[in-house]
Amino acid sequence: MVSILRLGAAVAAGLVLASTSLAQSVMRQGDSRDWTLRFYANIHAWQDPGSQETRRGASYDTWEFEQATVVVPWLERTSMHRVDTSRSTLTVRVDDRDAVPAQANPFRTFNKQHAGSRFAGFAIGPSKAREIELVLTIPMTSYDVFLDDERARAIEWPRGDWPEDALSALEPQVGIELDLSGEPYEGLERVTQSIDNLIKRLGTDPKNAPPYLVAKYLTGAVWAHLQIGRSNGLHTSRTGMVEGLDISGVPLTFVNRRANPFETCALLAYTFRRAGLPARVVFGVIADVPTKREDVITQRTRGKGTYVCWVEFALVEQGRTTWVPIDLNNMMTSSSRAPDISNVDALARPWDGFGTIKNSRYLAPFSHHAHPPMTVKAYGSPGFWGIFATPAEPSRAEQTIRFDITSTPVTSESRNPAQSPAGEEPAQPRRRR
Repeated sequence: MVSILRLGAAVAAGLVLASTSLAQSVMRQGDSRDWTLRFYANIHAWQDPGSQETRRGASYDTWEFEQATVVVPWLERTSMHRVDTSRSTLTVRVDDRDAVPAQANPFRTFNKQHAGSRFAGFAIGPSKAREIELVLTIPMTSYDVFLDDERARAIEWPRGDWPEDALSALEPQVGIELDLSGEPYEGLERVTQSIDNLIKRLGTDPKNAPPYLVAKYLTGAVWAHLQIGRSNGLHTSRTGMVEGLDISGVPLTFVNRRANPFETCALLAYTFRRAGLPARVVFGVIADVPTKREDVITQRTRGKGTYVCWVEFALVEQGRTTWVPIDLNNMMTSSSRAPDISNVDALARPWDGFGTIKNSRYLAPFSHHAHPPMTVKAYGSPGFWGIFATPAEPSRAEQTIRFDITSTPVTSESRNPAQSPAGEEPAQPRRRR
């Protein structure tokens, strides 16, 4: 359990570099691709097939509510993508019919949520139902991204508080510190102690070293501690469709030292947060793979439609947050040997997958959360979305989720997606008729 502490530590003094004035961001965008991502979520009433032996017929639940609101992620941007909010749509159906809206404009936008995320909602009016289905359609542009490592090493910790979006990324969330009920995972305090001991090896205060190198040091430690498990990290329903994500929580991941892709990211994000470095997980899918063999994103294990995740940590440039991506899962797949983090030169060298993500234009980011950071309910497993209702949500139901992604024809609008003016509310997703 404490093997993560035996990795040795870089000398803190060797990590401290002089700060320089930065005129541009340490992150640079390269080639891009346009995609249209569709997220489908379905919940249907619990059904009991009955029994011929007891001559008991099939039965099923029927829901009745005065109002219900479904909530889905609606990211505007990450380090490697931008969404065209003006062309996003949200369709909600109840029992194969368009949902009856609760009021003239049933759409809701939940802004400035945990880690700078945003969610879209639809308020359903009085209904009696057995099934609810929603489809969120998101046009986006994804970019290859490159990190200027030398400039990143020169960035210091903020002198005051982190910017708002970064500061909230230090708070607990479901799938990392909290279970689906919102309670802390059992055994988290023991993991915290081990990680804190690791951080102390950086010196009396990790802020004496540049945050970029602290992030690199901790990434190498998690890399050396974990092995990639055989699970793809998905739960399936009784019908064999994807129900949601399989995330056991940071304590079990740390103790077992074997993780699926989502658990790897959860442990890395938690480790960053313990060091005071804001971090958020990004969930998405692989939109496509390049045609040239030498450009394929880990062709052995990740193909089109694969659920993926990575971690972004925060740096502050001129008072604004820059998010730096780390594709640790792909780094671990590409090489079973973690870099020697006790070697300052190894920390100073660029790492493929740390900031610079080759072919990230083929990734379609979707959410920062396995489950929305709100009082909403999901069924069985966290599946990105949730529901709250009055007088109450269905006590039991079965849920399935899936993604569909297609290449979007390039237009002038897609290359320059409309953005909301500063200080104004962003556009709401349209209801498709």
